[in-house]
This record gives sequence, structure tokens and C-alpha cells, in this order.
Amino acid sequence: MFSYVFMKILEGRPRSYDRRMDKASRGRVGEIKASVVKEVPQDAAVLEIGCGTGELAAMLIGRGAVVDAFDASPAMVEFVRERIAEEGLDTRLTVRHMGVDGMDSLPSSHYDAVVSTLVFSELTADERGYALKYAARVLKPGGQLVIADEVVPRKAAARILQRAVRAPMLAATYLVSRASTRPIADLAGEVAEAGFHIDKEVRSHGDAFALVKATLPAR
Repeated sequence: MFSYVFMKILEGRPRSYDRRMDKASRGRVGEIKASVVKEVPQDAAVLEIGCGTGELAAMLIGRGAVVDAFDASPAMVEFVRERIAEEGLDTRLTVRHMGVDGMDSLPSSHYDAVVSTLVFSELTADERGYALKYAARVLKPGGQLVIADEVVPRKAAARILQRAVRAPMLAATYLVSRASTRPIADLAGEVAEAGFHIDKEVRSHGDAFALVKATLPAR
């Protein structure tokens, strides 16, 4: 189970964020990002929704991608800009400080893939709908959408366990940041409703996590 309170605390410590999150999740966060990378074509033009420290973007660049990214956290964006300078990524990675509400400023039919990990569960249903709408607009026909995030398990027993595990974490999160997060009831359904064709949905971690890969049909 992923701890949102750890995420919120560590957002103020970008240099240790990835290492601490991977340790806290027993390596699962790293596995998730690697699974997302495998679904993206090599040498793709990619948009990342909620880039954090830029770790996933760097992994994609390792496969030849050119990445545009954005994040709502000023600390994370500043860290990514430092990373770009330190690692010489200025020709492969750009980053903006904005939330999903800024996606209407992005170019239409420009990207081969749009990716996101552990961000959609932070958004409201309306925000997710907005993000998916503009993900469809910025993708080229036939482009790929890959989202990995927490979801509601399909079996009642698993849902009860998920709520029990998450309850103390959510209480701590609210005390730290006055923010919260919710597993998504039907991530694949929301993606399909936005006009995408679902290629696969892979459930893992006690059915509490999903990777959804979808294609934007040719218009």
C-alpha cells in the first residue's frame, strides 16, 4: 500500500524523495515506473502529468524519448530544473509549474504518449475528466495513454483491508498537508469514457493498484 502522507512530507525534500519513497513502498514505486516505461514506444514525444522529481522522465529519456512534463509542486519543478542542468537534459526534457488545469495551453496532436503515475488519485473526478479530455487533445491519433495509480479493489474483502490500512495514513496526511487522496473506483472506465480504446488493465498489489494502457483512436 502506498502512503500518501510520506509523499506529502517528502515533497519538501526532493533530493531524497525517490529513494525514500521506494524504500517506504518496498521497491514498488520503482517497479511501477519501470512498468510504465515498458509501455511507451522508444523515441517517443511524451507528456508527463505530475512529474515529481523527474525520475520517470529520465527513464523515458533513456529509451530515446523527448519529454515535456509539469507538476503542481514548486519544489519539485525547481528540482527538475536543477536536474536538467546537472545531467545535461536540456534538449530532451522541459518542465512547467502548473496543474492539470493548464493542459489547455499545450499543443494539439503533438505527443506520441501521455503518462502519469500516482497523480490521478490526488485529483477530483472533475479534474480527472479534464485531464483525460486534454490528454486526448494533445495526443496524435493512435497515441498511447499510460496511467498507473491506486484503485478500489474489486472484491469486498480487499476493499475492507484497503480502507483499514489507509485510514491512519489519511488522518496523518490531513494533519500534515490538509490534503487527501482517494483510490479510483473505475480508472479504466473513466479512460474509456474519455474516448480512448483500452488496450490493457493490469491489477497488482492486492488488486489495489492498476496500470491502464489505452490508445487514442484515429479521428
